[in-house]
Amino acid sequence: MTHKRVRQNFLYPEIKETDRTYAGVAEVINPEGDWRPFLPPEELQNIRGIESSSCYVEAQQHSIATLQEQKFLLPDQNYSARFNALLSGGTENGGDPIKGIKSIKYDGCVPDDKMPFGEDLHSFEDFHSWKGVNLRELRDLGKRWASEWRVGFKIVAEQDDPIKTKYLKLRGALKRSPVSISVTAWFEENGEYIKPEGMSDNHLCTAIYVDEKDRIFVRDTYFPFTKMLTPQFNFDFAMGYNLTRDLSGKKSICDLIKGLWK
Repeated sequence: MTHKRVRQNFLYPEIKETDRTYAGVAEVINPEGDWRPFLPPEELQNIRGIESSSCYVEAQQHSIATLQEQKFLLPDQNYSARFNALLSGGTENGGDPIKGIKSIKYDGCVPDDKMPFGEDLHSFEDFHSWKGVNLRELRDLGKRWASEWRVGFKIVAEQDDPIKTKYLKLRGALKRSPVSISVTAWFEENGEYIKPEGMSDNHLCTAIYVDEKDRIFVRDTYFPFTKMLTPQFNFDFAMGYNLTRDLSGKKSICDLIKGLWK
């Protein structure tokens, strides 16, 4: 067994009853539950040896971007983890995914190149700051994104759910969206990633498929970017999404971004 040490960057959330239901109806849009053809660009959360601890945001942004490609034919959307990690109170030990998705829902998202993990950042404190960016421009751009994209979320599975229930719920949720799941990162054995007995999850990634052997395929923010979990991997937490779009005669966010690039 090999172990690639990943420090704590997922904090198990405080779950309210309102967090257990979708904001809006999530329809079946992918009956096979296979999101692998629709994934956004791969990206690392640890760059130049600087650990951003932002998996709790990145996994959810990847789910949103995957939905934008599959449902709205907008490929390869890439959003700034810095923006939502900062606005959701992220720490060096990670963050609460419910706070992360509420930032995406209410603060919106901004393109990664508008608030990148750039070479001018030399520490977690730099990453978790407005260094090198225009705060007012970014907040305005994020609000415009949030006015166009309506994000709903649902808690799919919780720590104390029986494992059979978790997999039943996960398979159903994957027909509606990619699913952010927590994992114990990372213990590899014969090409599969296992969860050692008695360990709690410390990382969030994106479930994109479950095969007939109950092996979950995930998109991760550490190499290799696609991993296969061992059958019946007993994850602690999972959350799914509903994404709708409302242009309402306004300029598309894509047009707004193009204007900023000029």
